[in-house]
Amino acid sequence: MGSHYRLNCVHCGKSFEDEGDCFLLGCDAQHTPSLLRASYSDKAFTVEKDEPGLFRYRRWLPVRRAWPSAGAPVVLQSSKLSECLKLDSLHLAFSGYWPERGAHLETCSFKELEALPVCARLPGGPGRTLVVSSAGNTGRAFLQIGSRYGVSVLVVVPESAAADMWITGERHASARLAVLKGGGDYLDAINIANRIAALPGFYPEGGARNVARRDGLGTVLLSAVEALGQIPHHYFQAVGSGTGGIAAWEMNLRLIEDGRFGGRRMRLHVVQNSPFSVMSEAWGRGSRELAPVGEREAKRRIGRLYSAVLSNRNPPYGIAGGVYDALTDTQGHAYSVSRREAQAAGRLFETLEGCDLDPAAEVALAGLLQAVAQGRVGRKEIVLLNLTGGGREKLAREGRLRPVPPDIELARPDMSDGELEEQIHERHLR
Repeated sequence: MGSHYRLNCVHCGKSFEDEGDCFLLGCDAQHTPSLLRASYSDKAFTVEKDEPGLFRYRRWLPVRRAWPSAGAPVVLQSSKLSECLKLDSLHLAFSGYWPERGAHLETCSFKELEALPVCARLPGGPGRTLVVSSAGNTGRAFLQIGSRYGVSVLVVVPESAAADMWITGERHASARLAVLKGGGDYLDAINIANRIAALPGFYPEGGARNVARRDGLGTVLLSAVEALGQIPHHYFQAVGSGTGGIAAWEMNLRLIEDGRFGGRRMRLHVVQNSPFSVMSEAWGRGSRELAPVGEREAKRRIGRLYSAVLSNRNPPYGIAGGVYDALTDTQGHAYSVSRREAQAAGRLFETLEGCDLDPAAEVALAGLLQAVAQGRVGRKEIVLLNLTGGGREKLAREGRLRPVPPDIELARPDMSDGELEEQIHERHLR
């Protein structure tokens, strides 16, 4: 499938093939950091209805194969929530477990939409292990997909996320977990994962730099446009790194190029969780640069978050093609909501709809409530609210959560390269 797309540098426009053993994450030209973006040979949005799950959009996914039994987001219209918010056209993109409404993502997170195409993009052949860092939901998704399809993956998470590492099926021996102890947070896990990925036999997944991750998340918008027949006016999502917001913007640009779904730039609304809301603070200042926050202060704020997964200390905000550019191009807005606001939003949703939300999805809904109160959304406008996770309580009641114990515990974030390599070798992780 590789020949149906190329990768282009957002900054300089240089174009690359992505075939054979290639697994590009960045441009090789000497310039400021920039994301790559996939350019597809098929400029028309085409739905392959016989393909499984999100692979129905495979012509706009940078993948080499399709996985059977893949899931996809479900787009719903809620009359109760719409009435409560006085929005005539509020649509919910739900990525989680809500079988009564046709949602069957058993990781209970839209991060499954990342893991599926990333694994489907991997070069063929044995011998190397993909290294993924996570604050929670992403790690669980890669453990689930790696186990389901036998993909060799090593997930690295801080100790605070260990309890969120569970799957619903049999664990495959190639899907392994490393837990970072010693008070490390998500950025520490990213740094350790990058160091492991530099060892022989490993390679990095890339995070927001991986086009498959972004375009996988972009299928949320494609699902909505397939259902609605047009591009929404507004898109709301909670963000830690902002990858999902970038993904929605990029898919919006492709849909505009298609021309059949309207020419509007969907207004992007990204929501962060205070007291760690560095992107919304920078946007409020009109700045491309994040304000520096010392490590101790950053960890103190992150420790108080309601949604721990919204905690990236080094998000792709100012990079070419990143969150700042997406907000600027769409005349969007960034919000910060408190624990109390998020919890109140979650209670409102469960009361009206009968399904529990992931804390990050509660943050997103709280952001929409804030936007409505501020008059940023018109009653007649089409609003897409990306509820990035939910249904864990339902799945737990069914007794289907299987905890994943760590294959290795890494003692501290500042361990030497020699210590790290020795532990990896001793645990036979390569």
